[in-house]
Amino acid sequence: MEQWKDSKVIYQGKIVNVRTGEVSLEDGKSAFREVIEHPGGVCVAMLDKDEVILVRQFRIAIGKYILEAPAGKLEGKDDPMERARKEMEEETGYRAGIFEYLGSAYSSVGYCSEIIHFYFATDLEYVGTKPDDDENIEIVKMPLKVVKEKLRTFWFEDSKTYIALQAMLYRLQGRESNC
Repeated sequence: MEQWKDSKVIYQGKIVNVRTGEVSLEDGKSAFREVIEHPGGVCVAMLDKDEVILVRQFRIAIGKYILEAPAGKLEGKDDPMERARKEMEEETGYRAGIFEYLGSAYSSVGYCSEIIHFYFATDLEYVGTKPDDDENIEIVKMPLKVVKEKLRTFWFEDSKTYIALQAMLYRLQGRESNC
């Protein structure tokens, strides 16, 4: 198991910190590491009858608009489920009657500590959007049949969205097989 021998935060930001330093390897050798420290996030697969609700927004990191499941960053000692409910309502304007935990996954374990908690929202009621001042979000409704085809062809470019939607389909298949 690797352990930090010496490290320091070289950048402390609003969203991430960057830690660099030397680690001890299992064989006793040393190596240099750079780690992005991230508080974690949430992502919600939303199903309104036979339509999946997604958001389209511009992402400066990739320089283009991208279609995603609603998501957000954990803040402080947020309860992930409550943060997911809040992000979903702020970004899409929907509140869920049924809100289920799907699982969690790290986004990129080679250099980042971010863990994303995934949820599935159904029995939706529109209550109005409340996006943050710096968010410009377009709501996109996509038929479930189309989402299934796009998942098969790896059309979604955002990994958290792909995971959330695939987990939603597994959950739906489980319900159908129990009927």
